[in-house]
Amino acid sequence: MGERSSTSGTARGAGRGGSGELLRRLAPPALFRTAHGVSLVGDALTLLRTLPSQSVDLVLTSPPYDGQPRYGDGERYDREWFVGYFLLTTREVLRLLRPRGSFVLNYRSKRAGAERGTLQYELVLALKEQGFLFCEDFVWGKPSPPPGKFRRFLKDAVEYCFQFAKTEDWQFFPEQCLAPARWDAKDRARRRALPQNYVRVNEPSGQGRKRALAGPDMVRPSTLLLVEPEFSRNPTEHPARFPVEIPEFFVRLLTRPGDLVLDPFAGTGTTAVAAEGLGRRWIVCEAETSYARAIEDRLRPLGKRRS
Repeated sequence: MGERSSTSGTARGAGRGGSGELLRRLAPPALFRTAHGVSLVGDALTLLRTLPSQSVDLVLTSPPYDGQPRYGDGERYDREWFVGYFLLTTREVLRLLRPRGSFVLNYRSKRAGAERGTLQYELVLALKEQGFLFCEDFVWGKPSPPPGKFRRFLKDAVEYCFQFAKTEDWQFFPEQCLAPARWDAKDRARRRALPQNYVRVNEPSGQGRKRALAGPDMVRPSTLLLVEPEFSRNPTEHPARFPVEIPEFFVRLLTRPGDLVLDPFAGTGTTAVAAEGLGRRWIVCEAETSYARAIEDRLRPLGKRRS
């Protein structure tokens, strides 16, 4: 890939049609690619610095947990890694986002002894200082969390997905992720009886009468995402996989088909699987080759189904 100077051309990435050309440019160093995206192995910050400004519609990622061991070198992802390296990557994310793009960060600080870490909240404040708008905090609730291991704590059943944007006019498509309304038959009848659920009929056949509006069958989802943890077979032994339903939700909510989705800390490629399945363009980067190879194993069947 090219040097940092290749990122200066804002106009090059400004149009949605430029995503295809960008993917073609990244094809030679790709470990794996489909018609929609490319999987790269390497340093996330190095990759981000080669991409053109305002070229990405959604950055969706889940970085390593604080204190998690690094790949085979005996070191850990400590606080210095986050306040240093990670915040350098988010500065690049802000540059890469299109004006209506969003950045979704899945993160929850680990517990250290008797205290829950506060790094997740510190990152929110740091990103605001970088220039991001803090749009929303979604709660990922896990109905069947792993058993608790501590005397004074309950099962850890919550993670956060923080949404940031570049401008107040971020793109937003809730109609693409509607959920079935939780109304039983008795509740629907009660709703129809409410005065505000009537509209006046101004037609020759019904002048002056009122007609009851039925309750909606599909409604906007809430900020509580009830999704089971990833229980499927884990051949790579990745320590922190997340279920595909999480990135699928945000890809639907914040992008349209053909938009470009980026995950700089790809792990086993769950973001790529979600984007590929929903017809979005995608770029993912993973530093560990063994994890990155799992992305190919997961995406190859999807490519066959699409062909």
